[in-house]
Amino acid sequence: MSYVSRTLGGKERVLYLTGYHWIYWVGTVAVGAPFVAVAIGGLPYGGWDFFLLAAALIPFAYAVYYFVHGIALEVAVTTDRFVKKTGLVSITSEEVSLDKIEEVNVSESILGRIFGYGNVDVHGTGAGAIYVKMVNDPVRLRREIQSAREHVRNRGE
Repeated sequence: MSYVSRTLGGKERVLYLTGYHWIYWVGTVAVGAPFVAVAIGGLPYGGWDFFLLAAALIPFAYAVYYFVHGIALEVAVTTDRFVKKTGLVSITSEEVSLDKIEEVNVSESILGRIFGYGNVDVHGTGAGAIYVKMVNDPVRLRREIQSAREHVRNRGE
């Protein structure tokens, strides 16, 4: 069960849930692949193979870090709030109520436009910005936030 699902209020429900784009995962695998290739293909180990294995260990450590960081990210729009949760053991969540959101900014690079990823910056009243990078379909995330905000406004009238 996800963090967002566990923290829902009585009548609150998840409208949209997303995370990192698939290119994030391809990059993580590409960084970690040399270590795995040397570890598997370097048998039987000689002096040169141990050197290659040691040299590939640093990128592999980065790949593990980014893999854990990637599976720990949850970005959700609920009927009441926008939530970004990071961390597996030590959890950090950033939340802003939908009626307190002032603006939602989306930035996409050229490759982001082609492949469908970008960065989203959510600014709330009296709160700092919640920044989500390399999110899958950032325009849809902004659209879901705007739709949920409109629904909250119409519910309050």
